[in-house]
Amino acid sequence: MASSITGSPTNSTSGAALVEQTAPALPVTNMAHIHKPFKKPGWHASKKTKNLKQIITADKAKEWKANTPTYWNIEALPSMTPQKKYCDITGLEARYTDPKTRLRYHSTEVYQLIKSQPIGVVQQYLGLRNAAVVLK
Repeated sequence: MASSITGSPTNSTSGAALVEQTAPALPVTNMAHIHKPFKKPGWHASKKTKNLKQIITADKAKEWKANTPTYWNIEALPSMTPQKKYCDITGLEARYTDPKTRLRYHSTEVYQLIKSQPIGVVQQYLGLRNAAVVLK
């Protein structure tokens, strides 16, 4: 049955040693059939995840107060970081601006290309970013 510890002394000279006697081990049974007092019998785990469509539908179905911020009505302040500027020729991040043509460029190779371009081509590049300036 269960293991038991007896306090009877053994035949040793000290006489204070305890002897542990164990019963033979029971065969392992199916754990599903053993009564567990901490678990409700009719309880099952609920579905833990929802897809985006279910979340949006549930959000729209709720009655929100007029001043409650949600993803649909939130207004953020403008960013404090400066807007990134990109090279008009390559599309990479522009580190420099040509003072004569006002074209933004990424590296010295691009600057050499800008200097060799005629005025009409420079005007077209400026027109692409809506910064068309009449150059003389």
